[in-house]
Amino acid sequence: MSKLHLVAGLTLSTLVYTAPSLGHGKLEANELEEMFANTTQMCRKEKDQSTCTTYFSADGVIKRRLHDTDVRREGAWVAQAENDQLCITWAGKTKALCFDVYRNKDGTLEMYKGGRHLSTVIQFTAGNVEGL
Repeated sequence: MSKLHLVAGLTLSTLVYTAPSLGHGKLEANELEEMFANTTQMCRKEKDQSTCTTYFSADGVIKRRLHDTDVRREGAWVAQAENDQLCITWAGKTKALCFDVYRNKDGTLEMYKGGRHLSTVIQFTAGNVEGL
């Protein structure tokens, strides 16, 4: 492989890795708080394309139900101002999972952790419509 091909390949891989920040609008903490508080969301995990319903209460409680297995989880959420991230700490865990959230033109949201697209919020509904 020539040096030119190697440099071109590295440049292309860098562009692909950084594409989410170029093609989407990253939400700031105040936008995350406003958008997530007291909403029920339909979500999709990108790893296996499974779907879930998640409720984000206005007082920082999160409740999730996985559709395929009916497994339920509960925890706490916060819009972290320092890095403009949505952070979730599931019950029984001590470390928060923090996500960069990007808005798509179609209104969906993509959730990234460590540069990897982990899940997509497909739909928002005001309130706890699923009774989670």
